[in-house]
Amino acid sequence: LTQSTVTGVSTEKLQELNYAAELVDTSVETITGSMTKNLRAMDSAREGTGAAAEAYEKLGISVTNSDGSLRDNEEVYWEVIDALGQMEAGADRDALAMDILGKSAQELNPLIEAGSETMASLAQEAHDTGYVMSDEMLGAFGAFDDQMQRLNNGTEAAKNALGTVLLPVLGDLASDGTDLLSEF
Repeated sequence: LTQSTVTGVSTEKLQELNYAAELVDTSVETITGSMTKNLRAMDSAREGTGAAAEAYEKLGISVTNSDGSLRDNEEVYWEVIDALGQMEAGADRDALAMDILGKSAQELNPLIEAGSETMASLAQEAHDTGYVMSDEMLGAFGAFDDQMQRLNNGTEAAKNALGTVLLPVLGDLASDGTDLLSEF
């Protein structure tokens, strides 16, 4: 729930990505981070100049609609992944990927090799296996997690209160213990 709020990616999509990321050996954080970088690169490339614009052009991908507005980030992202997957692995592909997807682009090589069709298939598998939970169920788990955090914070507060009450006694015991060791 928190990651969805932070990234702007739906909870359903994040669950699908998390399921698939494990199977293609790429972290979901790397994927969502590169999606954010793709959006920034798209905005930068909209003007038609710069490294990102050149990279999209080399891949044959348009980042704008006919009216000049940016295309859907996720759609462009998967086109980038597939276009990179058509290239031979190596420095040229990594350089293009970095121009669009940022410094962590090399960590995406397993995803690039898998491609969007594999990821879509794994997303469907995540639904079929029951891995993807409804927003209602996620909300219930989120509420339970909040209650557990409150319980943990209450326990910590109780330990602090008990320690405060016992502090003078423990200080005396430590002092007496030091005196006893000196005498020994």
